[in-house]
Amino acid sequence: MGERSISRRGFLAGITATGALAAAGALAGCAPGEAKKGDNADAATSAKSSTWRDKPEPITDIAETLEADIVVIGAGNGGLVAATTAIQSGAKVIVLEKGVDIAFAREAIGALNSKLAPEHMEDVPTLLNHANLTQSGDANMLMYKTWAEKSGEMIEWMAETLAPKDMTFPFEWHCPEGTYYPAMCYNPIKGEYNPDGPNYGAYQHLQAMREVFMEAGGEILFTTPANQLIQDESGKVTGVIATSDEKGFIQINAKKGVIICTGGYAANPEMVNDLCPVPAKYCVLNSSINETGDGIRMALWAGAQLESGGGLMVWNRGLMNDDTEFDGTYQGAIFSPGSQPFLHVNAKGERFMNEDLCYPMSFSAAINQPGHYSWQIWDSSYWEDIVKFDTCGCSRLAPAPSGTAFNADVYNCEALTKENVDSFWFAPNIESGAIKKSDSLDELAKAMGFDAEETATFTTTVERYNQLVAEGKDTDFGKEAFRMSAVDEPPFYAARIAGALLVSIHGVITDTNSQPLQEDGTPIDGLYVCGNDQGGFYPHNYPSNFTGINAGRVATFARIAAKHALGVA
Repeated sequence: MGERSISRRGFLAGITATGALAAAGALAGCAPGEAKKGDNADAATSAKSSTWRDKPEPITDIAETLEADIVVIGAGNGGLVAATTAIQSGAKVIVLEKGVDIAFAREAIGALNSKLAPEHMEDVPTLLNHANLTQSGDANMLMYKTWAEKSGEMIEWMAETLAPKDMTFPFEWHCPEGTYYPAMCYNPIKGEYNPDGPNYGAYQHLQAMREVFMEAGGEILFTTPANQLIQDESGKVTGVIATSDEKGFIQINAKKGVIICTGGYAANPEMVNDLCPVPAKYCVLNSSINETGDGIRMALWAGAQLESGGGLMVWNRGLMNDDTEFDGTYQGAIFSPGSQPFLHVNAKGERFMNEDLCYPMSFSAAINQPGHYSWQIWDSSYWEDIVKFDTCGCSRLAPAPSGTAFNADVYNCEALTKENVDSFWFAPNIESGAIKKSDSLDELAKAMGFDAEETATFTTTVERYNQLVAEGKDTDFGKEAFRMSAVDEPPFYAARIAGALLVSIHGVITDTNSQPLQEDGTPIDGLYVCGNDQGGFYPHNYPSNFTGINAGRVATFARIAAKHALGVA
């Protein structure tokens, strides 16, 4: 590490100051148990009585009026990109942020075919067709195509803009053997880049972008949530009304446009229960804090349409303890190893899936099993197995070849080592009892609460799985051989896994300029919707083999929105 790099203490202090550690998933948690009778009826009742769709009466008690060319709602991965793009074009920009600081940056930004990595070019039609399959065929391929064709320019702009702030943009190109895993991920680092990890300067690019924006004359109004959009007689959006702690309601007029980037609705129980009751019901923690659907609701009140579907990004890494229940209190714990493709069994001891699935697909398979969770099983050779699994993105726990990936644990930014897995992930959870550890499978089954019949099924399942591993072919569910690992070397381990809710992933229907479309298909003049408020990409599922795609599409369409609003190329 060079003199320009920051310390781990400095890194943690920085993200704690922004209130982002919980959003990163390092602290939040909760655990699943038996579904309670009447829960589905409660969700249905909530949906019928929902008022989040109702347009409120216009606010007229305005204490102050401000003027701007562009108003951006939300100071996050999309909002700061839009605001900085606009101010670099000479616009007067005001950003409204309901929180006390800017949002937490993602560690990975997905961009294709950039001049920053000219040796790594992806075939766009191949990617589009793969995405279409992963999205059940109902994602908007025009949106995907626009991101694929314009994300390269976005990341080049970001690298150039943030270079004076000591930000570099290493490219992640490693692909597990025999898999389709597009090379598309940039991992911004402040200071010197360590290709073997760790990199304590990660997660800093939004802080750097805020500095660029403020130095250019931009203004961010914190603790100032937007309430309503202002429209003229033609329906054009001309501004926004927000709440100031000091002044009450303020009106900000926008000559060129309002850009909404408020992060979705995963922290709004009413919207979640209405739009996505089933996946949310079986999550045991929630990383969303301020994302209460403000932007989506304002856009709908202005005449926008919500895409069909109902999607939440759910990790298969919500760790349950013995007394955890699916009661909406989010009392589980984050457990990154839950995304490793170890053997999974249900509450009866049966294997029920190919464990090598993307995060939300694995979670969805488990919620259809008895108890709505699964048990993850591994043995003492877990580190060798993790290295062999060679998973990518935020599920990686073992280092990739030097310089090919982030090569740091995304939850503590420490180097990817067995020692980190043991001390950070296993030891505390073994001590708490959330992870069961036994010297025999029978003892493990007892610790899992299995009765005699379930224990017999469980041991037979493990024997069958070990046989498939030895044969090198999963004739039961078709898991790739390199993602299989025998459970035959004590001690043995088990963890009960449920969902960890990250964000909502479906939103307002827009065109490729990020303008929301009305029911007749025409755009709403003066309004743009980006980020997790914007639909088109994943109405139902998140394609986790596209590392960084969400942060990449958020930034790309935010930049498109700002340029379109100002009429610049």
